Amino acid sequence: MKKHSKYLANLRPVLYEKFDHEKAEHIVLNAGKIYERLCLENGQEPRALRMHTRKRIYPAIAAFQAMLKEDVNRNDAAEILYGYYEKQSEPLGNMIRNILKIPYLYKLVPRFFTQMTKKFFGEAAGFRAKWLSADKNEMRFDMLVCPYQDICVRYSCPEIVRSFCRADDICYGDMHAGLHWGRTKTLGLGADCCDFRLTIRQVL
Repeated sequence: MKKHSKYLANLRPVLYEKFDHEKAEHIVLNAGKIYERLCLENGQEPRALRMHTRKRIYPAIAAFQAMLKEDVNRNDAAEILYGYYEKQSEPLGNMIRNILKIPYLYKLVPRFFTQMTKKFFGEAAGFRAKWLSADKNEMRFDMLVCPYQDICVRYSCPEIVRSFCRADDICYGDMHAGLHWGRTKTLGLGADCCDFRLTIRQVL
């Protein structure tokens, strides 16, 4: 059965803008084929991991590999995906900021994020974290293993990991004046972990 990717569908007009029609068409077609192959190759992966691989990781790898096949420079291909994913992340960031305009709702965010992180970014999905703090005022942990990093490295495209890291900063970096989102290093940029921190701070 043919598999479809929203990521690739939304990337299509970007590719036609960046390249001539024939080259863009080849990239689009090849990306779809590579995406299908990646899904088939990894058909036995856990369901918890699939929400990450099918929606984000495999489409990005497919697009990157398809661009390389058309002789696009590696750095240029990575930059195209970086800019694309920045734009794709902005609506979610705006939605979060609008929701948090509800008075005092921001105070629930650290605890809510802790629950969501453990549910969707846990070991069943290929992540491994060292939790340092998880209470109503602060969520703090070091992500030691991340499938976004591991899978992209496995398929020889570590350059694209930083686009996923950047999406976090766009969505969560400026949620509310009463929240501080902090991360000083990431696996995607060669560090030993991603040091996540989300803290309630005094609103003046």
